[in-house]
Amino acid sequence: MTARRYALLAALALFVMFIAANVTSTTWFRSWRLDLTESQLYSISRGTQQTLDELSEPITLTLYFSRDAAAARPDIVAYAGRVREILQTYAARSHGRVRFVEVDVEAFSDAEDDALEMGIEPVRLYQGADPIYFGIVGVNAIDERQLIPLLDPAQEPTLEYLLTRLIWGLENPDRTRVALITSLPIDPPADPRMMSAGAQSTFAIEMGRFFEVTKLTADFTEIPDVDVLAIIHPGALSERQLYAIDQFALRRGRVFLALDPASMESVQQPQNFDPFGGPPSMIPQASTLEPLLSRWGVTMQPTVVLDGQYALPVQVQDPMTGAPGQAPQPLFFTVPREGLNSDDLMTSWLRRGINFGTAGGLSWSERDGIEVTNLVETSGQTMRLPAQTALMNPSPYDIAAMWPPAAGRIETIAIRVAGNIESAYPEGRPAAEAAPAPLEGEETPAPQAAPTEEPAPAEHLARSETPAQIVVVADADFLNDAFYVNPADGASGMDNASFVINAIEVLAGSDALVSLRSRAAPTRRMEMLDEMERDADRQIRDRQEELQIELQQAEQRLAEVQARSGGAFSGNLGAEMTPEETAVVEGFRQEVIRARTELRGVERSLRADINNLEALLVFINVWLAPLLIAGAGMFLFWRRQRRGRGRS
Repeated sequence: MTARRYALLAALALFVMFIAANVTSTTWFRSWRLDLTESQLYSISRGTQQTLDELSEPITLTLYFSRDAAAARPDIVAYAGRVREILQTYAARSHGRVRFVEVDVEAFSDAEDDALEMGIEPVRLYQGADPIYFGIVGVNAIDERQLIPLLDPAQEPTLEYLLTRLIWGLENPDRTRVALITSLPIDPPADPRMMSAGAQSTFAIEMGRFFEVTKLTADFTEIPDVDVLAIIHPGALSERQLYAIDQFALRRGRVFLALDPASMESVQQPQNFDPFGGPPSMIPQASTLEPLLSRWGVTMQPTVVLDGQYALPVQVQDPMTGAPGQAPQPLFFTVPREGLNSDDLMTSWLRRGINFGTAGGLSWSERDGIEVTNLVETSGQTMRLPAQTALMNPSPYDIAAMWPPAAGRIETIAIRVAGNIESAYPEGRPAAEAAPAPLEGEETPAPQAAPTEEPAPAEHLARSETPAQIVVVADADFLNDAFYVNPADGASGMDNASFVINAIEVLAGSDALVSLRSRAAPTRRMEMLDEMERDADRQIRDRQEELQIELQQAEQRLAEVQARSGGAFSGNLGAEMTPEETAVVEGFRQEVIRARTELRGVERSLRADINNLEALLVFINVWLAPLLIAGAGMFLFWRRQRRGRGRS
């Protein structure tokens, strides 16, 4: 056999082996992944793997995405590629339990009708552009449905949690059950649609919409079987009630606490809350959960945190001139996005910040097996006031006078406690409180009938039966509408309620789901594509501004025509348009058509430039390297053959 024929047969054999290896790996090793990205963007965590392994029925995930309409936005296209890849990873890792389907949604198509019917939200890049559909619908074996109506690239760090939470929700479709302990007028309705305006706070209505809430009475002694226990500024609790909370935290381990060292609502009418004045009410001025907090290593001092940098403006009267005006009030402050933990799922997707009022500060000491995570922090320009002084509502000028020159440290307003906690009652259930003795002159009450036999109490736990997840917030006033709801339209201006709803929703998940964390988004930018996009946006914006000027000029011409003609525009609706009016309208219509054509031309040009750049990058990364290697191999083979002929 000649050397040339041998080389051809070897090349053919290598090609056949390459095809066979690809077919075999695609068939047998579909669940294998090698993620070489810096942030491990395409790898799934152990919590997701556990959730997929525990699926008892098949689930179909359908990605609705408008490929053509989104082509002008490289960031959306790149994010869609990541979503597609991670869904394929879910499907491969689930061993058939998860089925992934993608639907390309085009304008005026059956797919668009299906997307709208499923609840996918369309987005337009600019007025007149084709809508972009980018969402996911999940369906289980009995056609129960959950969806992500819009996948926002800004929420990329929480993508894995959103997808895993959707799958977990399809496997566990029942609503989250929440037991509520509070002294505030919070009574979430079973059906928020039946609530009359003003009957409940926005937060109460949101709780009733998302969760199945059971509000415990003031004399409760046991916690029902629920997913999460929410305690929001409780009243005075007995030892047996504290013990019930202690055992729930050890047994179920999912607790949300909003405590307050100085409740502003305690000195206001609950139904007409105004942070700056009002008659007293029966709500307790302070709330704590001792001895449970200290047993968990958490401390909340009876002082109020003031933040000078993030202070909210309030209406005040200048003490010198008496003139009304605005001044920053450090008692009430905003914690912006920068002060929220970007790695924790409870706070990482909050974008608007949270308003607080007379909030406390939290500190903690180390405990074996317990991890504490900061969720909300102030700026470094802070000071503290005694709770009673803060409730007297000192003016911003009074606070400025007492502000120490060297004040300032970062205070923690909310934390997350995770791990195995110990009981604050190591000796077991406390004895029942004795009935109060009758006062002098009162008759001794008649003996009551023997109470019905109560069920045997649950076994006492001295240590966590399951790792606890407890959220502690040192404020309760922040849930009042006055701190985050616009009274004009009832819309939420800040993320106060969203923070609590997110926290309870995360706590309600399985241990695997709660173990997930937010992932850092990739920081590398496609600078060339960004510049191309900015240039196209400038052209579109400039042309739209020119069109607006031309519209104003056309209106002026129409007004001039109306002033000297008796046509339809002069108010005579029965008359036909004059030739002059017709010419003006037709001219403007043609201008609109021409401008729209230009705008679409700019968009097509941007798409073409992006496609050309993508083709160049694909050629360099996929084809150029193999071609260079093949060329080098052929050159070496030719050179070797030439040397062989020279020797012979």
